[in-house]
Amino acid sequence: MDRKNLINPHDKFFKESFSRKEIAKSFIQEYLPDNLCNQFNFKTLEILKDSFIDKELSEHFSDILYKINISGKKSYIYCLFEHKSYIDSWVGFQLLRNMVKIWEGYLNQNKKAKKLPVIIPIVIYHGKEKWNLKNSIIPLFDEIDDTKQYIPDFKSEIYDISHIPDDKIKGEILLRVNFLLLKYIFRPDLFEKLHEIFELLITLSNKRKTTEYLEVLFRYLVASVDSKKSEDLKKEIEKTIKSGENLMPTIAEKWVQDGVEKEKINTTEKLISIGMDNGEIRKITGLSIKKISEIRQKHQSK
Repeated sequence: MDRKNLINPHDKFFKESFSRKEIAKSFIQEYLPDNLCNQFNFKTLEILKDSFIDKELSEHFSDILYKINISGKKSYIYCLFEHKSYIDSWVGFQLLRNMVKIWEGYLNQNKKAKKLPVIIPIVIYHGKEKWNLKNSIIPLFDEIDDTKQYIPDFKSEIYDISHIPDDKIKGEILLRVNFLLLKYIFRPDLFEKLHEIFELLITLSNKRKTTEYLEVLFRYLVASVDSKKSEDLKKEIEKTIKSGENLMPTIAEKWVQDGVEKEKINTTEKLISIGMDNGEIRKITGLSIKKISEIRQKHQSK
């Protein structure tokens, strides 16, 4: 699997999660410094929908921007969330580029502005290796005597979710569920942890919200987990969603099957591209000859 395909499901899950105001609010309250949070008026927290990522890069990076007012003042600041599932030495440059785009957009919308809003860049990382980069862009530049004063710099807040002990993961239920899943998604003990994560989610009193977020989790898991482990995933889901509960138990089966079907189609396309005939493909994928023929026809028309 190439990096693009690997990153997409994690970025999509992050965006689906952190586009929920309650998750972003819980994160800001629990993880940003208290002296900063004490100045915020959380009633004014709002997500800004426009993306500041170049279209050609949108498959590789995710950004989410929130605006929040400072209590007792007309001022407000932006919180720029960036997600990483692998260590990227260029993250500081990416953040700076996005921040400049945000300021450009702000000036276009506020022609009479005399000052720029403060932006807090936040990186949430959950890769296998421990994050080992500084929260500054200074290391990206050559070390040349007497030039440091000409280098723009800023601090970013880095949160390495993968290496936070479970009991130190704080916040509202949805935020904790999100972080626990991000923490374990690359680890071999994921399936040992899934039941606990699902059990935590269904403690939400709002059953509609529980069901909605379960669907988000299922999509993410089906897109991220090796298709060979789809049966294990199905069993873990079935342990959690009991038949008597009003939590749409059929969605578990639906998302698992959707993921398996997608994997079969991808495999079929690859086998077609190397010249394998329909009978051989059927033995490998289990798809019907009719379905394989449909896939072949679409593949050849591309």
